[in-house]
Amino acid sequence: MMKKFWFTTAIWAMTAAMFCACDDEEVTNTPPPSPSTPGTTQMRGAYVVNNGDWGANNGSIQFYYTDKDSISNDLYLQANGKNIGDAQDLCIYGSKLYVTCTTSSKLEILDYQGKIIKTIPLSNEAGQPLEPRYLAAADGKVYFSAYDGTVSRLDTLSLEVEEAVTVGDHPEAMTIAGNKLYVNISGYGTGNQLAVVDLASFTCEDPVEVLLNPYTQALTAEGKVYFVSNGNYSSPSTPEEDRILNTLQCLDPATGEVDELCPATTIAYYQGKLYCVYAEYYWEESRDIFTYDLATGTTHSLIDPDQIPNPAQIDVDPANGDIYICSPDYGGVPGTVYVFNNDGTPKSTFTAGYSVAGMYFFE
Repeated sequence: MMKKFWFTTAIWAMTAAMFCACDDEEVTNTPPPSPSTPGTTQMRGAYVVNNGDWGANNGSIQFYYTDKDSISNDLYLQANGKNIGDAQDLCIYGSKLYVTCTTSSKLEILDYQGKIIKTIPLSNEAGQPLEPRYLAAADGKVYFSAYDGTVSRLDTLSLEVEEAVTVGDHPEAMTIAGNKLYVNISGYGTGNQLAVVDLASFTCEDPVEVLLNPYTQALTAEGKVYFVSNGNYSSPSTPEEDRILNTLQCLDPATGEVDELCPATTIAYYQGKLYCVYAEYYWEESRDIFTYDLATGTTHSLIDPDQIPNPAQIDVDPANGDIYICSPDYGGVPGTVYVFNNDGTPKSTFTAGYSVAGMYFFE
């Protein structure tokens, strides 16, 4: 199952002059340079992952050149002469890209140009698909969660999956803090835990209880784990006492304490602040795009969400603080990415692929 966003798909009018017109954007067929190419150690750009429409074999990976404001065509298709299927998550680690494909149930290992180094089909001993989800990497290992309830460890030298550990029902996004891997256990909407995996022994420790349905968002910043629980997708007809809304939480690995911080749906980190989108499906009047200051615990509204039809994933360029907000369209139409300066002023837009899901920058 591909990444879901529970946001409104209503298209709202916006002033065209606020952004560069999509019709004027440059599309390039030039793939990213090889990491071995002289002078390209610091590549200015980001990979764009497009999940693709359900069962349509039209997921894709593109490269957005931030210095040129141009985007490539599908790197995987160009390099391999075939479609990737669906594309769920991407991890840039070392000189390779690692891509999970959930409904295709495989892990693709690619070079920077999108050319296949190795494809690993993923199934259990009974031949049932594992359906891999999210990725994390550290110390020569790449980890991926899967809908069979496991997290697997891949060695980046042998490119072999070494072993798996059972973590819970429908594990999703993950992050590494210290020597532990923290895994959102969504339970397909019924889970309320973070699994904790000791990376040295690759065994599970006691889980951490959190709010209902920790899902697609998890990151480590300043030594702490930040994640979002998506709750029970309450509607106005849900009794107020039963509503569990999208909530940003913080886990302190040193104490095991979890704090509820503020309403949020998707998050990114940059220079002491979390950049957040809050966009409940049924609560359009509460939508916001804002920062959360980790030092003071204060929030500051940054971008008017009404400028973006379907504000979903938010990402921040670590090189300059530019803000990228993906606006997928699930009706068989390519999505749009809206780019803002770090102060929230509009910068540009560009058209991505089907069900655009996120930007992946070189750190």
